[in-house]
Amino acid sequence: MSLGILDLIAVAITAAVIATVGIGVSYIASRRPQRLRREISRDDIAFLLDGEEIIDSTGDAAVLLSQAGISAQHRDSIIAVLAPTFGDLRQTLDECGIDPVVLTANDGSSSWLNIVRAGHSVRISVGRHSDANIAQINALTLAKENTELSVLRDVVKNAPTMMWRCNAKGQLLWANDAYFDVADACASSEIAPARLSNAPLFNDFDDTIGLESAQTRKSLQTAEQDTPRWYDITTYKSETGAFHYATDADSVVRAELAQRDFVQTLSQTFAQLSIGLAIFDRRRQLATFNPALLDMTGLNFEFLSGRPTLDAVLDRLRESRMLPEPKNYTSWREQFSAMEHAAKNGTYSEHWNLPDGQTFRVTGRPHPDGAFALFFEDISAEISLTRRFRSEIETGQAVLDHIEDAVVVFSNAGNLVMANAAYSALWGTDLADGITHYDLRVELRKWQSRCTPSRIWTNLREFSSHMGLRQPWTDTAIMDDGRHITCQADPIAGGMTLIRFKFDRPPKPTIQKLTQIDPALLAAKR
Repeated sequence: MSLGILDLIAVAITAAVIATVGIGVSYIASRRPQRLRREISRDDIAFLLDGEEIIDSTGDAAVLLSQAGISAQHRDSIIAVLAPTFGDLRQTLDECGIDPVVLTANDGSSSWLNIVRAGHSVRISVGRHSDANIAQINALTLAKENTELSVLRDVVKNAPTMMWRCNAKGQLLWANDAYFDVADACASSEIAPARLSNAPLFNDFDDTIGLESAQTRKSLQTAEQDTPRWYDITTYKSETGAFHYATDADSVVRAELAQRDFVQTLSQTFAQLSIGLAIFDRRRQLATFNPALLDMTGLNFEFLSGRPTLDAVLDRLRESRMLPEPKNYTSWREQFSAMEHAAKNGTYSEHWNLPDGQTFRVTGRPHPDGAFALFFEDISAEISLTRRFRSEIETGQAVLDHIEDAVVVFSNAGNLVMANAAYSALWGTDLADGITHYDLRVELRKWQSRCTPSRIWTNLREFSSHMGLRQPWTDTAIMDDGRHITCQADPIAGGMTLIRFKFDRPPKPTIQKLTQIDPALLAAKR
């Protein structure tokens, strides 16, 4: 009996403890969103979230969800209803901290959205500016502006580009760290001002200070460098002075100097060329020419420096009789059009035989962006020399052809250099296709096949290939028809060998006197 009473007392104590813990938990749960719940009662449209679930809302808020056809008590329901008016609400809810967030409507209305977080609970309320806590909004706005201002100050202060501000008198009011770094680098220079001096590093902006915006390039000599540093400075005028931004332009200046030097080098090189040069851009206007073009064509400098078109240059050349005269004007024009097209493709090359006897080799070469260049080369001397050589060769060949003996010339390498008509007729060598297909070995086999065996051909081979001092020699061979032929080899200039073939003449018959006894008849009588 006593044991049962003890069991009842233990059960009662356990129940009391459990009830006490439950009451405490419910009290804490009711106290956590208590402040948020009290604030909800003062708002027309307000929601209270615990995590992702809606745990409380005002009547107007419930009506707003029902009008939108949404019955789910979830955060996504609020986002679906309010996001069209207040932007990306999901990201705002994910990123908001302990500080309240105030969002204004993006549709131009006076609505605003207030988001307050307390632990896992979030209160979202919608109202109008007339109903809003103006002091709270102003405080939040001021804090936001101060944060943004602090960020902007850090950005400008740590920017790698020099920035500074001057008043209307040109005195320095503010500068960033990059500006002061350059000022420190110029500390030992005569033009360097003190770090906190009112005189800026660049103080000659009298012409640009009155403009709304201006750009200029200026140099600054530092103590560590022998050459000045260049900067591109952009200036913007304000009501209280001017803002200046300087970017490093050293690489641009060096590139421009290198380009200028390269162009000057090319210009000097072109000026010393004996070949006339004319470069036309893609608009068919003369862009560059050298002095040799003036000397060769007779065109004046004023005309060419005016950047004439290709047609104008060709017309002027035709007027001065520096072009081959065509049969008619139409074909002449068509020829120039074809010349321009061929030059762009890099395939134009032609000899211009001028009326005064001069000969120009005109070559076209393409350039980038549709431009092309024409090269004028005076080859009159070359053509004259070629013609003289050709005349001398033809004269020498005609002389050889009038010699009755068969004559052939071989080089030191054994190549056939020259032969006359008598040689071709004797040995059956057809020189109409040129002499490059024949050499001494081929001709020796031909000579051996037409004559009886003899050492003359071996001796002739050794004589032709001998590199030292040689003496002329002569020997005789017998042809397969019984005729005796004499071969004479002579060394000539350049290590070449001249070989002459001629037949032995038969002895002339002698006339005996009638009174002289004929030995043949006397022998017959005996």
